[in-house]
Amino acid sequence: MDPPQRPPDDRAVGALELFFDLVFVYSMSQVTHLIEEQPSWAGFGHGILALVAIWWAWVCYTWLTNTSAEASHPARTLIFLAMSAMLVTSSSLAGAFGGEAMMFALALLTVRLLHVVLLIYSARRNTGRRRTFVRLLPILLIGPGLVVLAATQESPRREVLWLCAVLVDFGGPALFGMGGFHVRPGHFVERHGSIVIIALGESIFQMGRAATGDLSRADVLVAVVLGVLASAAMWWAYFGLKHGAAARLRRAPAPERARLARDAYSYLHLPLVAGIIWYSLGVGEAIAHPGEPLQPLSGLALCGGAALFYAGEVLYRWRDHHQLATDRLVTSVVLIGLIPMAPTVPALTILVAVTAVSVAFVAWEVWRQPEIGGARPQPD
Repeated sequence: MDPPQRPPDDRAVGALELFFDLVFVYSMSQVTHLIEEQPSWAGFGHGILALVAIWWAWVCYTWLTNTSAEASHPARTLIFLAMSAMLVTSSSLAGAFGGEAMMFALALLTVRLLHVVLLIYSARRNTGRRRTFVRLLPILLIGPGLVVLAATQESPRREVLWLCAVLVDFGGPALFGMGGFHVRPGHFVERHGSIVIIALGESIFQMGRAATGDLSRADVLVAVVLGVLASAAMWWAYFGLKHGAAARLRRAPAPERARLARDAYSYLHLPLVAGIIWYSLGVGEAIAHPGEPLQPLSGLALCGGAALFYAGEVLYRWRDHHQLATDRLVTSVVLIGLIPMAPTVPALTILVAVTAVSVAFVAWEVWRQPEIGGARPQPD
């Protein structure tokens, strides 16, 4: 069945937005690079904080372009400048807790300042909306300001300031509401689908990088196939129910629609993306060393990353339509149960187990066709 026609007040994701999102392809790879450069629990924590900072920068611009379809030359120029600043942010991300901390912090602050300028510029003809956006300035700038301050500190004060920045960024919309923001459901859903694809692309990149030069080995070749199948199961889990997402968002009254978009997408898509990124880190290690047990951190990334993705699916579907996605919950719990096995068996064995669980989930959905949120699994 074809998806319903797009309402007049909605629109498709534009070429400029897709161009802007390309910067985040590099950002995702730099998050995994940061963790690889610091193969420790501290490095893993730094990777989480860096991913949240990158995520919220993307969220800010997603709300901006969804609320306003501004296409003037000044607006486009500011978007291009924001892309440049975001590229500097991404390029310095691997050293965000080391020698390039200040460069990263100032570039991130520039990205967020340009967002504020674009936000106010987009509301220049709407006095009420402009006043609302001006009142949001402290919330929008305190977070990156704290990251700049953190760049002048040593651990653990540095990490504490980063955590405060995260709390300000995430707490601001919950505390002050979403007044002034208009949600175009189809556009909003498509934009978040694109960032999930970017994250899945990072998993493919990590697999290809790990396998380069070793594909003549049978165990590496098998590991690559298994890794792609597990990624494909994540694709199925997310995009299988995508058709109904915009319709559910559209049915919500305007004030509730903005809150639903904030919760289900800005907040609860982060576990989805984080899970894929951490899975990509673990699957890369499994492909690079298929005959050896994974280190505890890599095992957590492989099994726990996949488990986090499916847990994020449960939370997202619950907030979206108040229905428990039992199959995704069971999949997440089983994957969590595999974590203790990862350091005790060869990496290929644990990858077989992760893929088997993922494929079993897809097979069950294909067979049973469960209805979730008024839709049945039907990927594009």
